[in-house]
Amino acid sequence: MTDSLYPILRRVFCLVLFLAGATTSLSAAAQPCDPEASKWVPSRYYPAGTVVFHKGEWYESRELHQGLEPGITFEWIELDSVPDCGKPKPAPEGTGKDAASSAANGGGGKAVPETPKAGPSERGVNDLGQCEKPDPWQFSRSYTVGSLATHGGQIWEAIRPTNGDMPGMTEPPRWKLVKEHCALEAL
Repeated sequence: MTDSLYPILRRVFCLVLFLAGATTSLSAAAQPCDPEASKWVPSRYYPAGTVVFHKGEWYESRELHQGLEPGITFEWIELDSVPDCGKPKPAPEGTGKDAASSAANGGGGKAVPETPKAGPSERGVNDLGQCEKPDPWQFSRSYTVGSLATHGGQIWEAIRPTNGDMPGMTEPPRWKLVKEHCALEAL
């Protein structure tokens, strides 16, 4: 009798372990964010997808930045409900013009800044007709007004003298996004 009871007990034990694991992961996944632990701090860097609580509202960061106040700048999306902090968020599905127009028309999609599209551009073409891609941005390099650098898959132009200021990260801005350049097709 014990020989026939062993397979049944083994199955019951496995089922109990499975159910215990499933309920533990479900409870860990459904944890709303704590407003106190998620307060916005101006001196912190916020990567894309980070959620913060500021002035009674929840916001999600669109891109990496520092010191840009939620609710005032384009780098934050105001959320409709308390976010789930129990698991990492997947990357946004919509990008570019479709998501921006959907959000502007009341759709549920998140607006994401449109990546500049390169058309035929003369900017960056040397005297021999070859396209010259700007060098990658370097923290240790000084840039003068008009200097070009690539960073984050985009081309940036210095609009102020800068040394160590990451493109797209400082206020007031020291870089502007270049929308027309021959090397944008290759990025």
